[in-house]
Amino acid sequence: MSRHDHRLLPPELWLNIIRWATYAPPGLDVPNFEPFLGSLDHDNKGEADAKAVKCAVVQVCRLWRDLALSILYEDVKVGRGVQFLVEALGKTYRGEQLGRCVRRLELPYPHTGTITNTSSDLALQILQHCPELETLVRPFMQGLPDAVRYEFPIRSHPFLNLKRLEWWHYNDATRSGGINSLLNVLRHSPNLQYLIVGGEMWTSAQTGNVLELPALKTLRLRRINPIFVHQICQWRLPSLVHIVVDFPLEQNALDTIWQVFGARLCTVEFARHVGFLLSDQITRFLRGCPQVKTFNYFLNFTSPPPIFEQQCALQCISLHAFPCGMVTDMITEAQERLRLHLAFLSRSSFPALRHIILYGDWEELLLDPRFVTFKQTMISKGCSIEHATGGTHSCNQSLSA
Repeated sequence: MSRHDHRLLPPELWLNIIRWATYAPPGLDVPNFEPFLGSLDHDNKGEADAKAVKCAVVQVCRLWRDLALSILYEDVKVGRGVQFLVEALGKTYRGEQLGRCVRRLELPYPHTGTITNTSSDLALQILQHCPELETLVRPFMQGLPDAVRYEFPIRSHPFLNLKRLEWWHYNDATRSGGINSLLNVLRHSPNLQYLIVGGEMWTSAQTGNVLELPALKTLRLRRINPIFVHQICQWRLPSLVHIVVDFPLEQNALDTIWQVFGARLCTVEFARHVGFLLSDQITRFLRGCPQVKTFNYFLNFTSPPPIFEQQCALQCISLHAFPCGMVTDMITEAQERLRLHLAFLSRSSFPALRHIILYGDWEELLLDPRFVTFKQTMISKGCSIEHATGGTHSCNQSLSA
């Protein structure tokens, strides 16, 4: 083949090839809830490899540069060389500013410190260059939070296209307001659909009108304290249907979440954390949310509850088989836990349950005689047991009896 034959392919096909070669990080699929997404280990190497491929692709030829430049800039992490990044995002290529390509931005707190009244100017310029931003991440600080000082107020910024916000709360940062304040950012994000929060709130910051997030569908709770829970429960969230809990909260604060939001929820998910092995969180959730239709949890990271006798509306339960390193050596205990989970699923009062969806590696468990019996019992009740096949609740592969 001639070395020029690649030009015969239509640009749309090349764009598809380049997209597959430089996969989009999960966070770019901003508004959608998917079971267990975000509960598994982050692929840092894969992310670094994808970035390297993007940088190489834009240097191959003019056509590939035209196609891939927006992909190169769609996911930006603010680090060293902030001034260079500001200049790059402000540049124009083929009539369009490169900052308009940015869909996801990770903005660490050290870049929004206010030791002087101009310390955060570069961070604000970056935000101004990214009007199409859909995901904003304010991550947990790996170093000492006290190393960043907040002496002056910081300006607000409108996030008109923001659909996903990942926020780790720091009280000192909040004092400076603006883009360092969760409430301030939320008030300037009218189209937010997915919110992830973590951290400890020392005092309730609710002032003025009650915060309303009309488009928010998914709320993910990382490790937060009861004061933070109280703050969230003051918000108006008319579209909320999914809640993901990363960790059992102190003082049974989840009970307050179930009490306030339980009646409107469609999905509840317990993430992969050994904290769920320490106490029965499932029974408390079911009592507080009898109308929930879908429940997702990690089989090996969740304490098996007793048989649930109350009526509830569960229609679908998703189970992930990710192994727990803390219990794999305790064979007898792991087997007993499996028996109790299967008893809970097969004998509880779930009259509407029609689907059990399996995620992860179930090869060994499917051969376990107890699971074979369990499968036959559930099928006789009109409940199918299915393997997940890619997308959200895509369950095409039903296990035959």
